[in-house]
Amino acid sequence: MNDPTRRRLRIGLYAVLGAVALPVLLIVGLVVWYAVDRATGEDFPVVPPAEMARRATDRSQEMYDAAGIARPLPAVRSGERAEADNRISGSVCHPRGIEGVDDTPEPRSYHLYHEWRLDAVDEAEGAAALRRLHAHLKTAGWTVTDYETVGDNRELRARKGDDDRLSFTWRSHWQTLEGFTGMPCAYDPAGGQGEQAVEDLEPPALR
Repeated sequence: MNDPTRRRLRIGLYAVLGAVALPVLLIVGLVVWYAVDRATGEDFPVVPPAEMARRATDRSQEMYDAAGIARPLPAVRSGERAEADNRISGSVCHPRGIEGVDDTPEPRSYHLYHEWRLDAVDEAEGAAALRRLHAHLKTAGWTVTDYETVGDNRELRARKGDDDRLSFTWRSHWQTLEGFTGMPCAYDPAGGQGEQAVEDLEPPALR
């Protein structure tokens, strides 16, 4: 067998070995990456749920003021979409990055949000409230991601950073104005998780 033939065979062998080895190396790399990511945990801050609730309701009160609707809204949990509502709720957080693929909740973590809803808000009042909120969000440094000014459901959404979220919706069918304040994921120092961490929290009245 002459040298050029040997050279071609050698190159072909290296190509086959490379084609076989590359997927194996990728799989091994992903396994190592997952193991390291899983072992290091998340960078969620450690914040007592009561403190996170205070931050959320303070932010909601700021937005309630900006909306310009001077109606007190006490703490209430309503099961009807057309009724007033003012509550704190929570859900569990999931790991970020590659370890999130298995959809396993992050231990001791919670995601707190504050929801409120005003009833008997007509179209003119709802549209004006959204306009005022839009102007306030831009002035306060929020990034407005969605602003629908016409239609049966008029929405305004904004974010700040990766996790802070606000949304407001006026619904013509129910004649309601809804607000949502979403806070970043955190660890509960007492070990609570998800809804359990926030189940005893009650918001103050919005004024």
